[in-house]
Amino acid sequence: MAAIAWKTKIRHPLPALMCSLMLCLTAATASAQSSSGVQSLLAPSKPQATVAPVEFPAAPQDNGLLKVAVTGGSTLEFFVDLPSIALAGNALVRYTLVARSPHGPINISYEGLDCAQDSWHIYGIWSGRARHWVPNTSSDWHSVNAGGFTRIHAVLDTDYLCEGRLAAGSNAEIVARLKRGIHTVRPTP
Repeated sequence: MAAIAWKTKIRHPLPALMCSLMLCLTAATASAQSSSGVQSLLAPSKPQATVAPVEFPAAPQDNGLLKVAVTGGSTLEFFVDLPSIALAGNALVRYTLVARSPHGPINISYEGLDCAQDSWHIYGIWSGRARHWVPNTSSDWHSVNAGGFTRIHAVLDTDYLCEGRLAAGSNAEIVARLKRGIHTVRPTP
């Protein structure tokens, strides 16, 4: 970048500083370009590290499900399928999540929780009628949120699957944490 020669004295440093900051922000945004165009600085987060390709697990069986307590008035019951837990790098944990309504409907999803980015993603939904996983075509990752119907992800993040910005150990160690019950490492956001 060519240097700019100033011919006059800067009388008001604040506007000059603001102009410099805007130039830096423009340069930072321009450097975030990819083949699909400019990426927003506030776009949904995605795992940064190269991780293992997604391999869908077997359908969950009742004897492999462990209930995860979610406070805050949720009417759904949540279960993690323990045999489905898999590490896909040092910060990404994959698992099957089962959500049961007291009125009968059951939703089954295969998900990933990225401890480094505090984000989660649904890889696929189990189709009971077709008896196979239906892949999610979206590549969006969602921020872990402590409220609403996605509170389960905050509970899994802070209490079981993550320790700081890394996965909370091996598959066996994560299963042991789930079986022990709530083990808060950091406060729920």
